[in-house]
Amino acid sequence: MKIKQLLLSFLTLSVFVVSCSKEDITGVDFEKTKIEQSQELNSTSSTNPNLRVTTSSTPNLKAYVFIEKQAKTTLIVNYLKNSVPRNPQSTSVPFYSCWTMVSIQNTNYRDLNNYLNMPFWTNGVLPQVIQADIPQVSGGVDEHGNPKMAYNFTTVKISKNTVNDNAWVLVLIPVSAMNNDTKRQTRIGYYAKNGTRIVSSANNSQTVLNTNTQLSSYLINYTGNVIPQGQYRVYSTYPNSSMRINFNMTNDVYLRGFSN
Repeated sequence: MKIKQLLLSFLTLSVFVVSCSKEDITGVDFEKTKIEQSQELNSTSSTNPNLRVTTSSTPNLKAYVFIEKQAKTTLIVNYLKNSVPRNPQSTSVPFYSCWTMVSIQNTNYRDLNNYLNMPFWTNGVLPQVIQADIPQVSGGVDEHGNPKMAYNFTTVKISKNTVNDNAWVLVLIPVSAMNNDTKRQTRIGYYAKNGTRIVSSANNSQTVLNTNTQLSSYLINYTGNVIPQGQYRVYSTYPNSSMRINFNMTNDVYLRGFSN
């Protein structure tokens, strides 16, 4: 009788161990299947453009201010003419520099990609590109006391004695920051201050500049590494000289989005 009970206990234990082992193996197989399915999905989506895997992305809500010094014109032109290939879709007179005063138009606006991707923007030859926030709602003031307005870049300051040259200013704004490309930076505020006094106008007030709507009509597919890659529009008065500014050792210069 004791032997019979012992054999029965042993048989019960064996069944329990086998059952546990099956559950563990089943769990491993299930996880492996999920991984393999994920790999297959990613592989399929990379070869089938109609199958898209949704990924989260954050819109770029920054404006980028480029300042081209007159003293570097020859260096810029020689680099763009001799060191990088021109976009094959570009025709007519090439755009190499704002200082050449070549009109930017439908036939050559793609030249801007090479211009905006020059190493001079990051290696100290030209002033470093300045970033500014682009509020998506209006309210409050920025760090320089100007109102924050939706879809207008906040005030940037170019301190005296940092550029010390005549220079053209271009502002690049990603379409993602402008209400899905439904807004334009149509006007830009500008003023130069000596201490607390605005000296760029006769009445101690900001000057409002109208940007070139033809220039901002071109969509720039930027693929370089000076600023984040993406689709941008260019805002400036170019070739009108209003945003050709005399940066010097006396006055701080301020720029801000004024209206859209």
